[in-house]
Amino acid sequence: MSRRIETVIFDFEGTLVDFQWRLAEAEAELRQAFAAQGFGTAGNYAELWNAAAEVAVPQGRLAALRAALGPIYDRWDADALARWSPRPGAAELLQRLGRAGIRTAMVSNIGRLALGNALGRFGLDRWLAPVVSRDDVTYMKPRAEGTLRVLAELKTLPEEALFVGDSRADVLAARAAGLRVAIIRGGECDESAFAELPPDHFVSRLDEIAALVG
Repeated sequence: MSRRIETVIFDFEGTLVDFQWRLAEAEAELRQAFAAQGFGTAGNYAELWNAAAEVAVPQGRLAALRAALGPIYDRWDADALARWSPRPGAAELLQRLGRAGIRTAMVSNIGRLALGNALGRFGLDRWLAPVVSRDDVTYMKPRAEGTLRVLAELKTLPEEALFVGDSRADVLAARAAGLRVAIIRGGECDESAFAELPPDHFVSRLDEIAALVG
């Protein structure tokens, strides 16, 4: 029998708000920037970073990597920030879970500045703790670093947590940390992208999450 869900960890963009990152343009610029720094150019925005970090960390170059590439990620965050809108029912779901005694946290590949601005603007910040941005970890999702950090901080067992996201990276990060995962449709990845990596649940609306933890 599955353990009762005590903690729900949310992704941000595509999950609690709509997806607005201009992926094609951003990734084209990032590939050029990573190449200029002597790093590989394969993969998406998160995989580019993670591959570079694997090289930079042993060389003591992580701070230099952040200084060189972080501003590009931040600029595309700011571009998306101008257009983000909360998904219907986002604040209501967080409030409902909180009042039921379920802890809610966040792990996002968005940077700290844009994430903080958006959560405050939409009134979501009061319900989420901890909030782990890409600036708080060495490796972005699909690595499990941020998810494991939340579990450790909240002293939550993996089997007592649910991850809610919208992308393959969310499924991979959740699975690597031992969590069940729910994917909300209409985010970064089409449903067909999960054919070989199915989540435990698909939902179409955020209010469906409450039934999964009840």
